[in-house]
Amino acid sequence: MSADYPYGYCGMPCALCSRYNTQGTSRCPGCSHDGYYTEPCKVHHCCKSKGLVQCGKCPDYPCLRLGSMSDFSDLDTNHVKLRTSEAIKERGWDAWYEDYCTKADLLKEALERYNDGRMKRWLCELFIKGDLESLKALIEKARNLDGDLKQRAKAFRALSEQ
Repeated sequence: MSADYPYGYCGMPCALCSRYNTQGTSRCPGCSHDGYYTEPCKVHHCCKSKGLVQCGKCPDYPCLRLGSMSDFSDLDTNHVKLRTSEAIKERGWDAWYEDYCTKADLLKEALERYNDGRMKRWLCELFIKGDLESLKALIEKARNLDGDLKQRAKAFRALSEQ
C-alpha cells in the first residue's frame, strides 16, 4: 500500500479529521506522526509502550484507559474511536487500514471538488461517520456533477442526503 495516512492509537482516523485537512500552522500531522495530541495522550503512550499499532490489537482491549476517552468536542465522530477499535479487533489491522486509506483518498477528492470554503468540517464528519461502500457510491454519483464550485458543493450536499 502506497499511502501513509496517520491514525490515532485510540481509533481516531486522523486523515479524516478537519485538523489534519487544513493548511498552515494549525494543521495537525496526526497521532501516529507525533501530532498535537500525542504528548498528553495516555492511550498513545500505552500502545507505544506495548508495541501496538492500535488499541484493538491489545489483549486487554477494551480497557478503562480507552473507555474513559470521550468523543472530540469540536468534531462529531459518532464514536469513531470505538468503531475503529472494534473493526480492528474483528477484521484485523490490514483490512481496516486499507479501507481507511480508501476513505482518506475519497475525502481528499471531495475536499478538492466540493468544498466551497464552508464544507470542510461537514465533509470530514461525513467521511468519519459514513461506511465505505456508501461513500464510494456517493463520490461516484458526484463525479457527474457540473457547474462551478458553489453549485457542485450544493449538489453534493443534496446527493449525500438522498
